[in-house]
Amino acid sequence: MNKSKATLYFSEMLLSLLKGKTSLQDALGILSSEGIEIPVREYAVSLLSIMKKGKNLSESLRLAANNKILFNPLYLSLITAAETTGNIEGVLDHIVRDLQRKQKLKENVLSVLIYPIIIILIAIIGTVIIIVKGFPLFVTGGLLRADILNDAVSGIIAAGFILLSGGCLLFIIYYRIFYHDSPEYTIFYILNLMLRGNVALPQAVSYCIISIKDIKYGKALVMIKKDMTNGVTFSSAFAKTGCFSNYVTGWLSVADVNGNIVEICENIKTYYERKDLKKRAVAARLIEPAVILLTGIYILVIMLTVVLPILTYSGGII
Repeated sequence: MNKSKATLYFSEMLLSLLKGKTSLQDALGILSSEGIEIPVREYAVSLLSIMKKGKNLSESLRLAANNKILFNPLYLSLITAAETTGNIEGVLDHIVRDLQRKQKLKENVLSVLIYPIIIILIAIIGTVIIIVKGFPLFVTGGLLRADILNDAVSGIIAAGFILLSGGCLLFIIYYRIFYHDSPEYTIFYILNLMLRGNVALPQAVSYCIISIKDIKYGKALVMIKKDMTNGVTFSSAFAKTGCFSNYVTGWLSVADVNGNIVEICENIKTYYERKDLKKRAVAARLIEPAVILLTGIYILVIMLTVVLPILTYSGGII
């Protein structure tokens, strides 16, 4: 069981127990008993040990982090806020649904990339076979001189490097698209969740600052909090950063007038969630053309650096 699955499994089981009106201490006691999956049991034992020393749940989750179960800073911030409002069960429910969503996205990106990975691996294996098995036969048969052989090997290595580096770049890009949410979505996801838990708006922004990883948006949030402290309206503070679209500032202007900030943050979160889904759908459609293009470049380099010199030397091309 990998880390993400173990974290999801632990969260689902803990939430199920809490929904059944089991106290937090008793729930962790149940999860630490025999018959529970080893990563969950060990983590529950560690949590119980730390909490018995007077630590709260969020601090215990930080201290108990290991290489099997790990809650990211966003979830820890949400749980910290929930402890002040007493809504741990509600926040844990949101965390479980978010973990389930990310697990599904992770599975989707692997299914999308399995085809290009296979193509690239086959091409690389073919490259190695040509160098190890094919070229010695050409030399033995007198079809290649040593200098042409060296150039051909260099050409194949260059083609393989292009293919491998291009494939790695594709994997990184697609992994980020499918597995990482946009910073705008993350910000309004946190704001919506915090405000629903009756956390004050400035404090909710503070939790966003702690949780957001994007440097640009982190600085923007610091500016927003500072402006709000100086009496600037929520929408104006967002507009001054220049990081957010007119769609966002327009909706926040409505919230400034009507006071329905929770519903507005929900609308904006949904808007960015749909944008992320659309981006992922487009990326899924483009993966096959991208692999075809990359493979075409690989074959072109092979033709120019290997096939063409061999044909020229052997008399196939004058």
